[in-house]
Amino acid sequence: VLIVIKFTEFAHCSCPDGFDLVSDGECRGLYYTFAVEYFDMSNTAITKCGEIHAQPIIIHNEEASLILFSLSMFHASLIGLVCNLTTKQWVWTDGSPVDYKPPQGLYNPGMGRVSSKCEIIHSDLDKECSDGCNWNVWTTDFYCTKQLQTLTPSEDGCDSFDDDSEDGVCYQIGATAENWKEAEIICRSFGADLASIHNQHENNFVRRLAVSNGAVTGVYLGATISGKGNEYGWIDGSEWDYDNFYPGFPMDGLGDCIVMDTEVTTGHWANADCSSAQSVACIRIQNYTTPACSAGPWKEGQIMYSPGFPFDASTPCDFLLEVDEGKTVELEILLVEANSCCDRLIIFESYLGGNVIANLTGEVSDTTYKTESSNFMRVSWQPTGGVNVRGMMVS
Repeated sequence: VLIVIKFTEFAHCSCPDGFDLVSDGECRGLYYTFAVEYFDMSNTAITKCGEIHAQPIIIHNEEASLILFSLSMFHASLIGLVCNLTTKQWVWTDGSPVDYKPPQGLYNPGMGRVSSKCEIIHSDLDKECSDGCNWNVWTTDFYCTKQLQTLTPSEDGCDSFDDDSEDGVCYQIGATAENWKEAEIICRSFGADLASIHNQHENNFVRRLAVSNGAVTGVYLGATISGKGNEYGWIDGSEWDYDNFYPGFPMDGLGDCIVMDTEVTTGHWANADCSSAQSVACIRIQNYTTPACSAGPWKEGQIMYSPGFPFDASTPCDFLLEVDEGKTVELEILLVEANSCCDRLIIFESYLGGNVIANLTGEVSDTTYKTESSNFMRVSWQPTGGVNVRGMMVS
């Protein structure tokens, strides 16, 4: 059976093209190879890396040192050490102190060419630096490092959402979705659901928020036909205790999804085709807490994500997927954001043992995997820390 949903980009910084997500949410990679006068290397490195809002490579531990060592064994490369001419001490370009230096046995001459003014060696890091060197033109690899934007809970409990101040819930208006299912994915990327509305105050708040965010023609709400005749139900499981339909709506034949009309101040609702493009209204409970691993059961087309997504990726979890006997399971990776040093998403054929279909880390999206013969698939999120990354979202 096929479970496929298009993934949409969200308001989140990802690694630049060609960079690897290595550890602690940090992207590292070769950005540019450039011929430059040696005395101006660091200034050039800072400028070039700044083009992608990054820094020259900064090393605070052995892991980072070994990674650059492996990249630059046969090339001159720049790291972000500069001389503070006031203190006469080496510092990193982000202002942080030099709190780590590699063991002398790991010293690489290519890594030694780091200063904007002169070559330094291992022992020089403890001495005063100066600006007294002058060198010829070098062709040099410029490696950069960029920290992913991390989402952290805010004091009001709404984070990047807006607080309606009354009902203990927070709302946000997302980008235009191509269809209702994609709208659901957009909200889930924020650890939220498509919005449910339970009183006039909430309806007015969502309508004003939509208009202020430019969604002036309508927004998807989180309700569909529940399967009980023509009755609607909220997908977040909350009670259907309020509606604001236009007179005569919902109307047969127009569709099974609900759109709020934001062009009118009343914020009336109408049912609409679920394949139509609309902006998205999302809801999240205030004072968000990290959920535990859920045992399911999981249904076809359902979106699953690692516990705590997108704020906390540190909790391991297994998802057992099953379809009818005689069918196979196909899974789409909507998003994997994992540190390649430490975190893995492993997909197994069958539910116990079984071959490994895929072992994923780093940044992955828009990819599908399928069982060969089994109607079971086990999807295993296995973080070791999950530091400063979002985790995984699949369907």
